[in-house]
Order: sequence, then structure tokens, then C-alpha cells
Amino acid sequence: MKAGIKLLINPMTLMVMALIFLTGCKKDNEGSDTMTDNEGTTYAVVKIGNQVWMAENLRSISFRDGSWMLTELYDGVEWASAGSAATCIYPHSYLDGLDSEADVAEAYGRLYNWSAVNDSRGLCPAGWRVPNDDDWDELIEYLGGEEVAGGKLKSLRTSPVAHPRWESPNTDATNSYNFEAVPSGYRSSLGQFDLAGYYAEWWSSTEYNADLAATRYIGNDDAGMYYGYGRKRAGYAVRCIAGN
Repeated sequence: MKAGIKLLINPMTLMVMALIFLTGCKKDNEGSDTMTDNEGTTYAVVKIGNQVWMAENLRSISFRDGSWMLTELYDGVEWASAGSAATCIYPHSYLDGLDSEADVAEAYGRLYNWSAVNDSRGLCPAGWRVPNDDDWDELIEYLGGEEVAGGKLKSLRTSPVAHPRWESPNTDATNSYNFEAVPSGYRSSLGQFDLAGYYAEWWSSTEYNADLAATRYIGNDDAGMYYGYGRKRAGYAVRCIAGN
């Protein structure tokens, strides 16, 4: 009787085959990598359609060339009168369960005026940029339109869980694409803070006029993601998108 034929496979070959298989099975909306900002902070990223987005709000205080923007503008008048790039953090005293600026930055990111967004030194790191209106429109269209896009992007975290969290009802939140949208609130052009827990708004790099620039926003009681106009001296969150 003939001896059976033995198939010898090197263990390293098996490992390579397994990696190829797992990579081939990765879904379109899974985070594929990370990005690092101008200060070396690492963020999760996510691929949605043909775009790659940060899956967290930016919290950098410097530009690509290492220069710094204005910070610590605690007084409303200081913020309102800032004539150049500035960033701030929503006050932790307004948020039960967060005890420091560092805690708020980790949970919700920083808020930026449009001078920071539009600065030629580059708010986002090399290979990344602040999304323009066309980028936001492509994302919303891919998600099925503005009436449903917000729900698909919102984090599922809802009060009373720990921060970051949406206040109830967090309508139709599914976080289907791991974008992890969190309600970072905003700072008005006069320096007041409002709506953390209820509202998320991000800058577009598209200018509307001398006083206004475009934004996109989501609320806790709505599934939509809508077009808005923000005063350039106001503070909103930033999500960078891959591209030059």
C-alpha cells in the first residue's frame, strides 16, 4: 500500500495566509489606521466610502511648523477680540464628572476659531486638512442624505454614562461607521459656552463671506446633519480628513 502524501506547510506561511485573509475581510467602515497631530498625539481614524476621517475631535494647539496659536482666553472679551488663530476648551466646571481641562480635551476635543482653521501654517498635520463643503457633502450623500446622516455618525454614548456622552434622547444614534460624533458644544463669537451634551458642530474650510464660514452640525434630538454658518470668531470642533 502506498504511503500517504504529506503536505508540509511552514508555520510562517500559515501566519501570512491568515493575515491576508483577515485583511481581505476588513469592512469598508472599520478604522484602518491612526493619525498623529502636530504635537504627536495619536487619534483613531475611520474610512467611510472613499474618505478617511478622524474618529475623534482635534485637540492640537500648534501648527505644522511648530508655532502656537492663542490659548487660555478664558474671558469672553479676550476671546471675542482675538484677532488671530485661537483655541479653547469647554469649561470643565460646566460638565459634571469632568475635573480638568485635560479631561474635557480628551473627551470632546478643543474648539477653534476660523482663523485657526484657515491659517496657512496648517491646523491639521501633513497629509490631512480641514474638510471643505464638498468633503462634507460627499460624506452626507454617502450616508443617505442630511435627514439621516447625523444618526449614523453619532456616538451611542448617552447620559448617564460617563463622558463623552449625548444627553437623552440621542435620537436614532447608530454610530454605523464608527465616526464617534460627540456633542462638544460651541463657544459664541462673544465668548459664551453653550450646548455641550446636546450639540456638535464642526468647521468647514469653505468661507461664506467676510464674517461667516460654513459648518455642519448635529443635535441630540434629531437624526439629521445640517449645513450651518458660523461667525468666524466663534469656536467649533474640527475633524481633519486625509488629503492635501
